[in-house]
Amino acid sequence: MSGPRRYRHLGYPESIMVMPDPVAPAIRQPGDARFSERVLSRAVRGWWLRLRRKRWPGGRAGPRLTAMIDSGQRDRAGRRVTLRPVDDDNWRAVADVAPRDDQRTFVAALAARYLVLTMRSEVWTSLAVYADETVVGHVMWGVDDDGSRWIGGMVIDAAEQDRGIGRAAVKTLTDWLAEAGHPVRLSYHPDNTPAATLYGRLGFHPTGAMEDDELIAEFTPA
Repeated sequence: MSGPRRYRHLGYPESIMVMPDPVAPAIRQPGDARFSERVLSRAVRGWWLRLRRKRWPGGRAGPRLTAMIDSGQRDRAGRRVTLRPVDDDNWRAVADVAPRDDQRTFVAALAARYLVLTMRSEVWTSLAVYADETVVGHVMWGVDDDGSRWIGGMVIDAAEQDRGIGRAAVKTLTDWLAEAGHPVRLSYHPDNTPAATLYGRLGFHPTGAMEDDELIAEFTPA
């Protein structure tokens, strides 16, 4: 089972992407953020309460939270970009992360949806993206059946874009995941040229495989 297929047991359409969006296109509409704030706020709060108890629906143990991941990356303003666990102090800020409206073809309208996804999944773990001490985005990672690591759910807040934060976050997470010695994978839509360019510069190469309409790219540790 490859990374993208893991969304299917959550009840999402098969056209959903691993990188970056497990959100049905039909609900990416103007005003989607307002819908998310009204409808998802209770779900996210429930997600966080379950996470604090380290238990998930059905009584199974939740994923272990990681320590801060810091590879020394900085954005163009010189701020240190780190990845940190979602916790009592930052989960609301992470849930409120929203991309530009024109990016909703590829990413969720609010990062809250990815938090709900990690609540429902035994595979994925959410992380907060920080620039110095400010929450600026969300990203998640998972481990597939073959041991490969996957990156997904990458959203940088609209107000923080074009500052090199996305590149720094992906680089930081890739380096950390690659320490295990397994391939690191992600996927993107062929029309998402900025993503393809970014991932290529970070050492990801298309594998030739596709999931639905997504290209799968892989980083191979040295």
